[in-house]
Amino acid sequence: IPYLWNDLSYLNASSSAQRQAFTSLLLEDYLQEQRETESRKGEHVAEQPVQAQPSSPSALAKYGHWIRILPDPKGLVQLSDDSIQMAQALTGQDNQSIEQDLLLHFFKRHQAAQLPQYSLEYDTLGSSPLKETVAQIVLPRVRHLSVEASYHGKRGELWKLKRLLGLCSTALEKLTLEITYKYDDDLSVYVGYDPDFKAEEEEPNTTSSTEWSSLKELVLCPRECVGTLQPTMFWSWFYKRCGQVERIDISNFRRGAAEGITENMLEHMPNLNEITVGDSTYHGSTIKPDRIASLLSGSRNGWKVIDLKMPVNFFDRVGDSIQKHSPTLEVLRISCDGISSGVLVEMFSSSPHLHTFHGTADHTYIKSSLFIDQDPDTGVLKTWSCETSLKVLKVAIGDIPRPELEGTTKEAYPGQGREIQGLVYDRLARLTNLETLSLGDTPEEDFYRWMCTAQVQPDCLEMSLESGLHKLSELTKLKELNVLGMKTKIGIKEIQWMTEHWPRLRVLRGLDESDDGGKQVVQWLQEHHPEVDLMRAHHRRNESEH
Repeated sequence: IPYLWNDLSYLNASSSAQRQAFTSLLLEDYLQEQRETESRKGEHVAEQPVQAQPSSPSALAKYGHWIRILPDPKGLVQLSDDSIQMAQALTGQDNQSIEQDLLLHFFKRHQAAQLPQYSLEYDTLGSSPLKETVAQIVLPRVRHLSVEASYHGKRGELWKLKRLLGLCSTALEKLTLEITYKYDDDLSVYVGYDPDFKAEEEEPNTTSSTEWSSLKELVLCPRECVGTLQPTMFWSWFYKRCGQVERIDISNFRRGAAEGITENMLEHMPNLNEITVGDSTYHGSTIKPDRIASLLSGSRNGWKVIDLKMPVNFFDRVGDSIQKHSPTLEVLRISCDGISSGVLVEMFSSSPHLHTFHGTADHTYIKSSLFIDQDPDTGVLKTWSCETSLKVLKVAIGDIPRPELEGTTKEAYPGQGREIQGLVYDRLARLTNLETLSLGDTPEEDFYRWMCTAQVQPDCLEMSLESGLHKLSELTKLKELNVLGMKTKIGIKEIQWMTEHWPRLRVLRGLDESDDGGKQVVQWLQEHHPEVDLMRAHHRRNESEH
């Protein structure tokens, strides 16, 4: 029985009938408490009290102390028709009042239980006493809180948010804040305009400024946070409570919305080591490169994880800021325009802890001559600091002469293309702990859309044994290979070699089935190594294939 009552979060995804059954248990407990309260009042008034017969405890009273995980209060209480009639007859209240009382009764009874996730929408910040009462009861228990709030020049609204956030306890672990506001000098255009408006008029009651000591992850989604009257005092109060945050995500912003809220943000977060800037959903949005550079330079102890999803000029300013964190960097994900091959190679050569580099093929393109990275005097490959640490490499390597294909650089002398490929293989062969090698496209969000628009990359590695594939025999830990969108020459002998020398291979993406030879390769692999998962690519015919 304790296990049945330990976690009630499943109720939020349960059927209406299940929630009604739970509400009946809750109603039984509520009415029993009401009767006991009335009985105690009667005993206190009577001159010679009569000892009441103790009633058997409700199921919630018997087993409720086992509850550790609470359900989300929204939609939790659902009275059946029979329950409504009984409750109205016994309490004399209407349906809405009964549901409100039941909800408050439930959360007050289980003070020690925690609420894993809770979403606080903007209407909760209104004038409804019930909603604010529920928030006062629920917020101190929440571990993961999502807040959606919108303000447009109405007096004091931002401080309602501050007051509610002040209710969160030190149990808070993750906070997502999606906020919109527009505070301008001329606010008369807004409905409800107050001529005495002040952008940061604080409520009389002092709001708690205790640090959220368990808060490790902060997600900021500023939407149009603009205006000449920026609420800097609010953000100062907010960031001072975030002193233990280790990961920050600034995403889903529009129209330069993040400019106002990011100023001086990192001063209060000394433990930050992970940052995400931007979101693939809003590639049309921008933060100025100077602001991104400032954010990337702001980590006191050095970033371990940097994830950029914006069309910023990576090469111009941001690259230098990232490179400062080479000694600590472990994960680098980028989806940005203007990336310099030289900057990326510098990152590889100077990052001893880098284990994951994830670029997108349409943005992250490295010229083969730079990727090889030879000493100009001796011709020997330079040593990269990440040679033994790198486990995931997702990058497009190009500018390789392929004389048999159109659309590639011409060879300066016969055999130059194969010579360059051999040196690229030599560089890859040094990454002895590599588990994922993705040299092709990565259409993770919409593969079928990619199939309709993708172009084959001709200036890439052949991935054939004749071109030097055998040099990768020491990559025995390789689990995934992606050549999607590449014009390769992978035949049955290459597949047989891969499965022999890469015994852990489980994912192979991008085999071309556009001709009989490709279909035979896939058929052989499916028959002899069904454990290898395929993502098939029927390449569109274009001029580069003729």
